Amino acid sequence: MEWEYVDLPIIHVKKQRITSVYNQGEQGFYLFEVLIAMVIMSIGMLGVAAMLMVSHKASSSSYLRQQAVQSAYNIIDRMRANRQAAINGSYNASDLVNSGTPTLPSTPAANCATTTCTSTQMATYDVWYWLTYDVAQLPNGAGSISTAVSGSNTIATVVVQWSDVPAQNMLGAGGAVSSTNATIAQFSIGTSL
Repeated sequence: MEWEYVDLPIIHVKKQRITSVYNQGEQGFYLFEVLIAMVIMSIGMLGVAAMLMVSHKASSSSYLRQQAVQSAYNIIDRMRANRQAAINGSYNASDLVNSGTPTLPSTPAANCATTTCTSTQMATYDVWYWLTYDVAQLPNGAGSISTAVSGSNTIATVVVQWSDVPAQNMLGAGGAVSSTNATIAQFSIGTSL
């Protein structure tokens, strides 16, 4: 079998320039639209970031307040368990300060967690434990307990104080605050024993 060569006609295709339906002035307009959209989106993202910073600061402050409330109720429960000593004023104590670090009370002679104590020794131990371990968990945490007779009742007032500066400085949301002008927050509760 032999091969034959056949000449095929050559087809010439005319190249045409595809032209845009838009004018020359509109060619950069899409880039400008994208640029405007990016600016608007970045402004929105900055707003979201600012909102997250404020939310984080508020939640940190709320956490400290929750710790203070738990601490106050803890000592109130201890006072109700040792009611007569609380009525006699054995729980009255304070290490509140206007600036700086509060002074912790000295360790009591009797460790009532491991030995049997009198009601007065228990009150001294409870106050020491409360100020040293519960309240001291807060930044510059301090506390005060006072009792007062009101008619036939004894009213106990518990104050928990702490520095709210760490929550305010969270994520750089606040300015630098020195310990002498720290923002002090307090939680106070009064109850009948």
